[in-house]
Amino acid sequence: MSNTMEDCMWDAAIDEMFAERGQEEYEQELIENVIKELPVENVRSYLGKNRDAIEERVNKCLSEADELIKNNHPGPALVIAVTPIEIIFKFFVLRPLFEGTLLTDKLAEILIPRLLPGQAGRCCDLLPAAAGNWDIPLTNLKLSSDNNLWNTLKTEVLPKRNAVVHMAEKVTDKSTLLAIECANILMKMW
Repeated sequence: MSNTMEDCMWDAAIDEMFAERGQEEYEQELIENVIKELPVENVRSYLGKNRDAIEERVNKCLSEADELIKNNHPGPALVIAVTPIEIIFKFFVLRPLFEGTLLTDKLAEILIPRLLPGQAGRCCDLLPAAAGNWDIPLTNLKLSSDNNLWNTLKTEVLPKRNAVVHMAEKVTDKSTLLAIECANILMKMW
């Protein structure tokens, strides 16, 4: 059987599951099962192979954000500063969970893009439960201001980034520095 035929069969099976249960319900159930049945050794293997490349991307973005803010470009700096947060969410926690749990590379290739789209807000909803599996209390992290990091991400940093990207809203250095602080704190955890 050709890869194209296999791809079509996988897509059809997944579409059927989504139709029967509803995509959101199915995804939530799958995520909960992945977290419960996580083979930690598989996650370690994934991170062992990919950590340096992921860390390099995060550090590059943070460096670029610092440079942009120094040169009085807070809007682009904010957008670049949120990118490492998204990378950390997807590639240090959620992707290793799924890739380490799914039985075949083919299944991982099909499901991961469907379950982990480029939406940081959605990852924000999934990440605390996933990190809780490793006893990482993301919802308890504090910023230097003593504000809750998680709440700040969801209510200030990500909405501000979206307003800059989608509505060209003005941004202050304070907002950008807050995003950079969030990214640095999250990066230290992994």
